[in-house]
Amino acid sequence: MASTSTRSVLLIVLAVALAVSDAQLQLSDTFYDATCPQAASIVQQKVNAFVDADRGLAAALMRLHFHDCFVRGCDGSVLLNSTDTMLTEKEALLNKGSLRGFEQIDEIKMELECACPGVVSCADILALVARDATAKVGGTSWPVFLGRKDGGASFADEVNSSLPERTDNFTQLVARFLYHMCSYRVRKQ
Repeated sequence: MASTSTRSVLLIVLAVALAVSDAQLQLSDTFYDATCPQAASIVQQKVNAFVDADRGLAAALMRLHFHDCFVRGCDGSVLLNSTDTMLTEKEALLNKGSLRGFEQIDEIKMELECACPGVVSCADILALVARDATAKVGGTSWPVFLGRKDGGASFADEVNSSLPERTDNFTQLVARFLYHMCSYRVRKQ
């Protein structure tokens, strides 16, 4: 019988393999080079200005991306507004009043729309913002593979079942991540 730590390592390897296979098939670090070459620099300049004005915003922007990715995959669905008949992720009990950075993402999107109308997805903006906010406060930077499609659906009731619990141990976190990664891949097909 495999130990808990061995199972955890195997789950992590599987999660990384799934993520890498998605990235290799669909995403590229040069995705906007021909259609909006200034996209990454626009995002970085805006993030730098926002974080200079409010250093605590860096963590909020990273958290916004995390909440987006853990529910329905990294598709920007956390940014969608509720309607009269449907509550979205933004309005879910776990998110309402605790997530911030929406106005900054809107401002970045507006600037990108002026530079390159209809080109850069909100999902990619969130990924770039998370990376740039992390780097701005001294964290490690990383290449962001781009080309994500924006999701067209967002449901508040999915938040509670998707986000990790604060009491989850490492094995539970990995299992939860794998479950949602695999179920997202099935929904996508």
